[in-house]
Amino acid sequence: MNPKKAKVPAVTPGENYGDRWMRLIWNNDLLTKIFVLLPAKSVTRCKLVCKHWLSLVSSEKFCHLHTLRSPKLWPSLLLSMSLRNPSLQFFNFDPIMNGEKLMTPYNFSVPNPIIISSCNGLMLLKSHHTDESFHVYNPTTKLSRKISVTDAYRDNVVALALAFDPSKSPHYKVVCIKSTSEDRIYPLKVDTCRIEVYDSESCAWKLTLRFVFPERLKVCDGYGGVYCHGSIYWEMLDVIVYYDIAKNEFETLNMPKYSPWDTTYCLQEAKGRLYKSRYHTKANNCLSIELFEMEMDDDRSSSWFLRYDETISQPEHTSPLDGYIDRLRFIKGSYGTEACSVVYHMGGKISVYSFLDKGHKLLVDLTGQPFHMDADYWGPELKMYEFIECLAVV
Repeated sequence: MNPKKAKVPAVTPGENYGDRWMRLIWNNDLLTKIFVLLPAKSVTRCKLVCKHWLSLVSSEKFCHLHTLRSPKLWPSLLLSMSLRNPSLQFFNFDPIMNGEKLMTPYNFSVPNPIIISSCNGLMLLKSHHTDESFHVYNPTTKLSRKISVTDAYRDNVVALALAFDPSKSPHYKVVCIKSTSEDRIYPLKVDTCRIEVYDSESCAWKLTLRFVFPERLKVCDGYGGVYCHGSIYWEMLDVIVYYDIAKNEFETLNMPKYSPWDTTYCLQEAKGRLYKSRYHTKANNCLSIELFEMEMDDDRSSSWFLRYDETISQPEHTSPLDGYIDRLRFIKGSYGTEACSVVYHMGGKISVYSFLDKGHKLLVDLTGQPFHMDADYWGPELKMYEFIECLAVV
């Protein structure tokens, strides 16, 4: 008999089925093959089974493997809004499913957080607990790492952004742009700047680039930038600036060509593409949305083309005050699908519109319980950040 084809008895002498099952659940290779196929949230529940499983799925080796091979789920959104109840400040929200039950409160493990940016499952936070600090945070595992910004003069920090692409590396980078101009209060003819990059693999900052900008470098919407295809993009009033991490180059990119009407803008990434949208409410109770997509050639030259130009009729009357839109988020379908939608907040209500089937749906009414948002409230805006479940190590 060929020994290679010899079969192991189903139950060895003196061994019962319970013993055989115990040997299987202690087999790390088999467990790893099973666990990498599970969503990140399901893997975190496996930590509660026993100490052995906790040790296995908490190891950096397994977390890196799961981040690379885990199923590509449809991203949900993390909403940040200012309500009367501080415990209802953040919500995990699935825009594809309907109903308030899928808008669940989320609590950060970092005290008093402000979300700067979100990138492929990780977030960059600013915390105002005892002093100002910055943290890279995994919203799935709720683990974080404090990042020390080396400059003692925080006003000189122009921009911060997170760069993380798990398909290329399990490690992330934090890019910080600082102005070295002595006095930035007065208008500047030129702004001298430097770029420092923090690498999670070496746990150290490195000065990578010095450059001169022809005006005061001031990005819109706080520090945060948008990571896409190896570069980080920031919006200014009339131009987009970006830093190519691999080439170590800081360049400018023209805005899309718009028709002249008063509007609100939004720059974001979705499924590896960079999008620029603008939107406003017309007097006839309609919402106009233009969505531009950046087309990048092989030589890294880029241009914008108009992907969608839609006018959405609101299903019910909206006053001019209620009709103000303070946040819009473009979402694409799960990997391998062509679904394209836009989620927006308007008058205390979150709605979704599909560009493909032209369908409009009210998702959540924030004016009712338990949110009690005033539809006429013009306080801090509701913000939406991508939330992808992952086990990435911070």
